Amino acid sequence: MNRRRFLAGAGALAGTGSLALGTGAFTSVSAERSVSIAVADDFRAFLRLEPIEAEGIGGERVGRSTTAGSEVAFDIPGTDDGENAAAGGVGVDSVYEFHDLLEVVNQGTQPVAIYSEYDGDALADLALVTDQGVVRQNRPVLAIGESLAVGLYIDTTGATTGDYDETLQIVAERDGGNRD
Repeated sequence: MNRRRFLAGAGALAGTGSLALGTGAFTSVSAERSVSIAVADDFRAFLRLEPIEAEGIGGERVGRSTTAGSEVAFDIPGTDDGENAAAGGVGVDSVYEFHDLLEVVNQGTQPVAIYSEYDGDALADLALVTDQGVVRQNRPVLAIGESLAVGLYIDTTGATTGDYDETLQIVAERDGGNRD
């Protein structure tokens, strides 16, 4: 056999074998890996949430936000300390803004845009509010280490009297410069 023909035939056979075996890419894979995750209290998390206390009557520290276990909670109208004891809550068919209830601090490694989501049906609306207004499309951006004082925007349109235990989700997303 001619040596050139043998080498050409062997080269063609090797090329065909490579095409038949593929390039090493895969369609799907399932693999288990260990993951180590530390869960911290709000004040030590990447997005730190810290109650802001105000000075009440007689100089004692009071506020509407408190630490409940590992979470920050809000009491509207608040505690009896420094509050009007006759006040029982917010009124129906009204809109309220309570500023400076909570300090939000970016303890992460990248700038984040802050906003909130409410999916309850007891109130017409519940959201974060700053001195610049309700946090919606114009979401404040916190640089690394930066903080922002926020409060609550409460719309009771259509609500009835009673006690409500609602949940407001506070969201921090990596700032890509995009807004709703």
